[in-house]
Amino acid sequence: MHYVINKLKSQIEKQKATLLDDEESLSIESLLSSDKFQSIINNCRSFRSRFYTPFVTLILFIRQVLSPDKSCKNTVATFLASVSTEDNNNIPSSNTGPYCKARQKLPIETLESLVKLSGDSLSKSSNARWKIYNREVKLIDGTSLTMADSEENQSRYPQHDAQKAGAGFPIMRLVAIMSLTTGGIIDYAVGAYKGKGTGEHALLRQTPSVI
Repeated sequence: MHYVINKLKSQIEKQKATLLDDEESLSIESLLSSDKFQSIINNCRSFRSRFYTPFVTLILFIRQVLSPDKSCKNTVATFLASVSTEDNNNIPSSNTGPYCKARQKLPIETLESLVKLSGDSLSKSSNARWKIYNREVKLIDGTSLTMADSEENQSRYPQHDAQKAGAGFPIMRLVAIMSLTTGGIIDYAVGAYKGKGTGEHALLRQTPSVI
């Protein structure tokens, strides 16, 4: 069993490395039409930074998640390296502050739209031979994750009762619907880890359009 798990982890890391090395595979615009992508970006609040535009910030955020070194410092350093090759006289600061602030300005609604639209686009553009009996098989899985310990997060996603106040982290429950054909997420729903209407079945009922 451990061998299978380790092999699977190795395969996942290999695919992540491939994505990082291949600019085309990370292109959001290759999955969405220009009109759809622009409409999503237009929902973003104005970004003061001329370097960290909504599009650049999204791409860097994706790279940060996929990278083995998930630090903001490494993400900014990689970005600076690409910028310096294009224009040596117009290079942003190595300070991670502007990138972190730009990332915080990305609306949750924008990220949700990107996930759902990209998943739908992947399914529609997939090869028919990949499907089982020409049907779109969907997988449903649930998990939980800890969040930054802020008052807002604690209010919406309370920590576990067994943890003392100030010694635990907010917990979010997540249910995702994925395409077996493409591996992309078609839809998802989130909620608190505890409380009425927060179980996986309750969250699944929030995504009736794709079931």
